[in-house]
Amino acid sequence: MDINLIYQSNKKKKLMKNLILLMIFGLAIIGCNKTGENHPCYDSSIVHDSQCPTDCPEIVGCDGETYCNECEAARNGIKPM
Repeated sequence: MDINLIYQSNKKKKLMKNLILLMIFGLAIIGCNKTGENHPCYDSSIVHDSQCPTDCPEIVGCDGETYCNECEAARNGIKPM
């Protein structure tokens, strides 16, 4: 086998490996910025640690996640939609 073909093959493998790592890193950053305190609809003024009722009609928060009720969403700083 020609040495140039081996070199090109290794170069392509290294490039693909780097691209995959970059994509994983990018997705991790994007995911981290959309949860918890970094989410645009997070409101620290409504966060509390008091007991919430046990009824669970399920509501969707402004972050798109489902919470048992408005109290549970507020405990996480999330307003209902």
